[in-house]
Amino acid sequence: MILPIVLYGDPILETTSAPVNQDLKGDVERLISDMFETMHRASGVGLAAIQVGVPLRLFVIEAHLPEENFHLRGAFINPKITREFGDIVKMPEGCLSVPGLAGNVERHATIELEYLDEEWNPHTKIFDGYAARVIQHEYDHLDGNIYVDKLDTMWRLAMERPLEQIKNRQIETAYPWK
Repeated sequence: MILPIVLYGDPILETTSAPVNQDLKGDVERLISDMFETMHRASGVGLAAIQVGVPLRLFVIEAHLPEENFHLRGAFINPKITREFGDIVKMPEGCLSVPGLAGNVERHATIELEYLDEEWNPHTKIFDGYAARVIQHEYDHLDGNIYVDKLDTMWRLAMERPLEQIKNRQIETAYPWK
């Protein structure tokens, strides 16, 4: 089922998400399925549960870079970044909760992440490059942060008017929102 995406300006996006309890396993499986469907419909590469109004520490990712033979797909339950290292890289990012905008964000090139997959199996993995960037972006949502919070003053000023339009819901998207 396609879920409406919460847009910038909604206070729930500033909420710190709660850990996922395994007692919710059946509900979480359905939520993961709905999140993948919603993300695909919106042409995104990642989606945090908070972005569909569910304040749980969960996000899904499906990203492809054919020219680099890169593919990452998965659900990340109760993720925890345990290390950030490598160069700080500044690259443009967008967000389904901030439709139509992008800005340059600095992030670590490499991270170590502990998480449970959708089968509730534990993992500790190192991600770098694009995978690390997408994971850090979605992880920020779990702590109530959006990429626009990380923009430098120039980018923030340039986005001021369009962000107000999003906040006032004076926009159109190809996907449902709330």
